[in-house]
Amino acid sequence: MKRYKVNMVKPASLKTVSVLITGFHGYGAVGYLATRYTVSKLSMELVGFIETPMVVDFTSIEDYGFSKPHEIFMKQLDNIGVVALLNRVNPDRRFMVSYIKAFVNVVKMLNVEEVFLIGGLDVRFRENKEEFRWLKTKWSKRSLDAPYFMKGAYIVGPLASLLLALEEHGIPALAIFPYTEPESIDHRAAASAIRVVSSILNIYIDISELVSYAEKIEEMEKLIQSMQLQQSAEKKESVMHT
Repeated sequence: MKRYKVNMVKPASLKTVSVLITGFHGYGAVGYLATRYTVSKLSMELVGFIETPMVVDFTSIEDYGFSKPHEIFMKQLDNIGVVALLNRVNPDRRFMVSYIKAFVNVVKMLNVEEVFLIGGLDVRFRENKEEFRWLKTKWSKRSLDAPYFMKGAYIVGPLASLLLALEEHGIPALAIFPYTEPESIDHRAAASAIRVVSSILNIYIDISELVSYAEKIEEMEKLIQSMQLQQSAEKKESVMHT
């Protein structure tokens, strides 16, 4: 039977309370970017992966060898254990039930006490100057000084599926949604999410590289827009003198 299943490649145990961080390629690819950056900056160790039901047709070369679609990383910090599930691609919708079961198995196997989900929120929903919105399962005792997620607005994709599963299984979970342009790859929003999560967990993750990269992209976009406006003006002037 084709299904997702957990495959641990190293013994995995944490000495303290542990949390899990994950996200997907949704709006702005915020969840994926934030998770990948966290794995890199905390020098997390690959301890396993969620095996896919179908043969994959892509990989990349990493420090530990060939990458896989859904990798499990771990890091023991002084005051907390951090687990990260890096989803290089979104799970196959045809096998979403088995992916959710595998995810819950990871949470239970590694004694994760709280899950942090990271997504992106369409910037058109912004009402004031807030940086992000958030929500939680009823099992979470967290409360953040930021607007809660809007009533009636839909959360879609694998993050929504995980939220429902975590609620059903009685697992405390908090979801962070920085505002982003839906069609962009938003490093600044990813930095915002990391800043929020690291503050909650009282850990340090240097986000300067993400912010710097975002600034360079913004500068390039402004330059391109300026060039396009200049070309448009030159064409208009050329037509007027024809």
